[in-house]
Amino acid sequence: MPGRGARRGKQGGGKTGRVTTSVVLLLALLVVGGAAAGNERVLPWSGGANHVTPIEGALSRVAQSLAGDAAAVRCVSPGDWRALGAHHRFDARLTWAMTPLVRDPGSPTRPDGNSMFAPRTCRLLAAFTAAPAERGTRICRHESSSGRSILGECDGWGTSLVGLHVLGHESVHLAGVVDEATADCLAMQLDALVAMQLGASPAFARRLARDYWAQYYPAQELEYRSPQCRDGGSLDLFRVDGWPTPRRYPARIAPALERFTIPSPGH
Repeated sequence: MPGRGARRGKQGGGKTGRVTTSVVLLLALLVVGGAAAGNERVLPWSGGANHVTPIEGALSRVAQSLAGDAAAVRCVSPGDWRALGAHHRFDARLTWAMTPLVRDPGSPTRPDGNSMFAPRTCRLLAAFTAAPAERGTRICRHESSSGRSILGECDGWGTSLVGLHVLGHESVHLAGVVDEATADCLAMQLDALVAMQLGASPAFARRLARDYWAQYYPAQELEYRSPQCRDGGSLDLFRVDGWPTPRRYPARIAPALERFTIPSPGH
């Protein structure tokens, strides 16, 4: 099973009270290959926290289209990501992204407006954005045992697919959806839109969304699955023909997400 998730907590003081961190994890047995990581000339985290790289800008625009203009995605350098993992007590080797969730006394849990993405996540998304077509992203040339060149699924395609889903998942958190099973189901229905916003054709984007629904979602941990995540279920985001994605996305997604922004138990 390629993807799973967990929620980590940290006690804070002052006005912020308790801070929880939502993270998306990858099983240790799945290794991100170097070829899948991309060879971008500008590293996703170049310039530090005060500089927005091209891929950070592209990912933030996707997040803003789902969660509002205040949402932002930040790519974290390897060293800073390890430090972040130590601070929030998550395994930096396995964690794809984190969205801090803040709860002020007497108020519901809310995102602080920023998602921090691991180096591997930003590299994969940068590589996908550079070649968002089935040929070159999903279908690659391989050498067969006989020495002939054949077409087949690209090495690392599964991790690229999960990376796209992580962007949608954290964007849903930025929109105010706290519960993990709810966020993952809603993000799955938005996977095709996320891919299209990164340059994929509608046909390719819908194929990868169907892949995630058929092959990845059923293997999620129970915390990240819901029996209501189905056509016509209570987590059906659009309630129109075309599961797991609608035939046509509405111009604005935020209103559809608003009815799911109820704080989850324990937060």
